[in-house]
Amino acid sequence: MSDTPLFSTLDGSTLQSDFLQLLSRLVRDKGRIEVTNCGGESCVMISKAELDSLEQALEILANTDEGRKMARTVERFARMAKEAMPS
Repeated sequence: MSDTPLFSTLDGSTLQSDFLQLLSRLVRDKGRIEVTNCGGESCVMISKAELDSLEQALEILANTDEGRKMARTVERFARMAKEAMPS
């Protein structure tokens, strides 16, 4: 494994020159890279294998009583937040 951290933050302006190297690193190390812009917005790049693992974990959780309970709680809070928003 490389000595550089698997969870990195990069400025979007430097991304183009390093893009293929970053993609290879993500696939190999299954890390995450946060890409930011000057406005403070960001996105996260992850490997397809990591995305698949996360989706599988969410599916397993969703099929448990506790997972369904959490989903109902999140839905309830989302409705409350939507109702509290000014029209």
